[in-house]
Amino acid sequence: MNTKFLIDMADDYKQLYETKEDYDVIIYAGEESNAKEIHAHSVVLRTRSAYFRGALASNWAIKNEDNGCFIFKKPNISPSIFELILKFLYFGDVDIKDLEGETILDLLVASDEFGLTTLIDHVQQYFIENQKNFLQQNPVGMLHIAARHEAFNKIEEFSLETICENPEILFDSNNKYLSLEEDLLILILKHDGLNMDESEIWERVVKWGIAQNTELNDDVTKFNYDDFELLKKTLQRCTQYIRFHDISMPDFYHKILPCMSILPKNLFDDILRCYMVPDAVPLYNAFPSRRNINSILIEKTHSLLFASWIDKKNEIYKNTSPYKFVLLFRGSRDGLQNNIFHQKCDNKGATIVVAKVLNSNQLVGGYAPINWDMSNQCKSSSDSYIFSFSDSNNVSSAELGRVSSPSYAIYCNSSHGPNFGDSQLIISGNYINYRYNNGFNSNNHYQNIGISNGLQIEDYEVFQVIKK
Repeated sequence: MNTKFLIDMADDYKQLYETKEDYDVIIYAGEESNAKEIHAHSVVLRTRSAYFRGALASNWAIKNEDNGCFIFKKPNISPSIFELILKFLYFGDVDIKDLEGETILDLLVASDEFGLTTLIDHVQQYFIENQKNFLQQNPVGMLHIAARHEAFNKIEEFSLETICENPEILFDSNNKYLSLEEDLLILILKHDGLNMDESEIWERVVKWGIAQNTELNDDVTKFNYDDFELLKKTLQRCTQYIRFHDISMPDFYHKILPCMSILPKNLFDDILRCYMVPDAVPLYNAFPSRRNINSILIEKTHSLLFASWIDKKNEIYKNTSPYKFVLLFRGSRDGLQNNIFHQKCDNKGATIVVAKVLNSNQLVGGYAPINWDMSNQCKSSSDSYIFSFSDSNNVSSAELGRVSSPSYAIYCNSSHGPNFGDSQLIISGNYINYRYNNGFNSNNHYQNIGISNGLQIEDYEVFQVIKK
């Protein structure tokens, strides 16, 4: 009978680790006041680590002539980290649940030096599972260490994803990002998922550039020619990764124009061309948009507000939406005919409809958490709503109308486009019909959003709403 007694064997090696009986290796871990002499057994180190196997089999390891012990000096590894490594080598025990993020990364660095791939995988997985907590502690340090060790590619990837999805971890925490090395800042700027408005990204980059030059004033309006030239040189590489073409004209005027001399002339001219020429294609800095919604009518802030309304939150989601908005229909692209709306949007589940009123900044639309179809019947929902923005550039101008008669949430009419209530709000072709009476009226199935009847629309879009 073949019986394995792995627990007993682990206990024996644990006792050997604790007693250090007949040790023949002396390790000096840490440096100066933090240094400590640690004892170990060469047979264990050789067996469990390729690093020590090679070191002990060559002339690399120094041997003490008085006691015959091998001597290793490891000033770059703290005594506490080395003890964790030895526990792993002797009896496979690693307790890291109470360690700080930086200590875990130090353990990873040491594990990488000794070629302990099993330990690296284990610690990386733990770090990834708790990455947001660790990144909150020291986002710059975490990313700095992870990016400089190829073995930590999982941590680098997850750190980047977490920072880009929740940029406040780095950018709204006592300006920690100002100490980022240029290569790490560029790594973040290149990421398509950086969840910030492009104009805000630019402001952060300018602030970072100023912080790298102590002689520069914090206020660019007080810059002279030489100051701008210095900042331009500092930001030369970073500027290449700003998606200026995603910045609105008002933000461009207020936030970019004061620093226009920082931009290369060909890029600046290209930005102006794209603002002034309809459907112009960018020639420079032509990266995919970082916007989390493919729309020509709304911005990220609108989608965050829509998501908060869906979840009936009192406050708007700050940076990240729990929903993905997938474009199904755009009138200017697909045609405004009602039958095309049904072809594109029927039986797609929850949808958001957004229409832009002609010759204005007004937006009107609604949310339906149920399928559109051509059944010519009303459908029930207690979660649907309609809305309007008197100014699309100002989300505080929104009027929200929640459903008040759930049995009449939407009307699936084959002759119309989106129809909320029993014809309270209808988008049909290029018109919006809206009916609401202060007295009793069978069409008052939603709270009033105070818009006019018979509005002509410039365009409208429909998005499928998918829970992430």
